[in-house]
This record gives sequence, C-alpha cells and structure tokens, in this order.
Amino acid sequence: MKKLLAFLLSVCMVSAFAVPAFADANSDYIAAVKAYQAQVAAKEAAYTAAVQAAAQQAQAKADAECLAVIAAGKAAQAKADAEVAAVIAAGKATQAAADRREAAYATAVKNYQAQIAAKEAAYTAAVMSAAKQAQAKADADVAAVIAAGKATQAAADQREAAYAAAVKNYQAQIAAKEAAYIAAVLGQ
Repeated sequence: MKKLLAFLLSVCMVSAFAVPAFADANSDYIAAVKAYQAQVAAKEAAYTAAVQAAAQQAQAKADAECLAVIAAGKAAQAKADAEVAAVIAAGKATQAAADRREAAYATAVKNYQAQIAAKEAAYTAAVMSAAKQAQAKADADVAAVIAAGKATQAAADQREAAYAAAVKNYQAQIAAKEAAYIAAVLGQ
C-alpha cells in the first residue's frame, strides 16, 4: 500500500507540474487550430470567389455562345425561308407556265377538232352531193333504160305484129295458092 500511495502521490505531483505546461500547450494548439481554420476559411473564400468568377465567366461565355447560336439559327432560318420562298416562287412560275402551255394545247386541240369537224362536214356534204348526183344519174340511167326498154319492146311489138301480119299474109297467100291449086286440080 505504501507503494500505491507513493505512486499516487508521484502522479499527483507530476499532474500538478504538468497542468501549466499542458495549459500552455493547449493554448498553442487552440491558436494553431484557429490559425489553420482561418487559413482554411481564407482558402475556402478564395476558392468560392474563384469558383464564382469561373462560373460567371462560364455563364457569360455560355450566354455569348447561346446568343451566337440563336443569331446563327435566325440567320439559317431566314436563309431557309428565303430558299423556300424562292422554291415556291419558282414552283408557281413553273405551274403558271404549265398552265399556259396546257391552255395553249387545249386551244390548239379545240381548233384542230373544229378543223376536223369542218372537214368532216365538208366531206359529208360532198359525199351527200355526190351520192345525190349519183342517185340522180342512176335514176336517169334507169329511166333511160326503161324508156329504151319500152322503145325496144314497142319496136319488138311492131316487128312481131308485122311478122304476124306477114305470116298471116303468107299463110293467106299459101291458102289462096292451095285453094287455086286444089281448084285447078279438081276443076280438070
């Protein structure tokens, strides 16, 4: 127990002498920690300021790039609109030219059809006139043939009548000669 007491007493003495030394060391440590915290706070403030400056520069650059892209987009849209307008105008001009060609073609077709119709009408009139003339000639030819037939028939009838009269006369002469011959033969 003496040993224990001696040990405790030595510890108390060491502690009594060590407290001021520890207090000084603790103050130095606290000051060092505060100085380090101040350095960290200063570095953080500088870093935050640098980050904010970089962010502002990046934002300004992004805004400028965005404005440039928007301007380029507007220019491209204006160019595209102009090209579309030019294509539409060219299409309208082409359509107008096609419409004019179509109208000219339709007019030419109508004129050609009118010419064909006039030629057909003239041809039909000529054919009908020729047909009428041919019919009149045929009718005249038939009438002439009928008249010639009648004249031929009349002449044939006259020849037949003359022949019949000649035959009768000849028969009468023969009969008279026979009667005279018979009379002469019988009369002897």
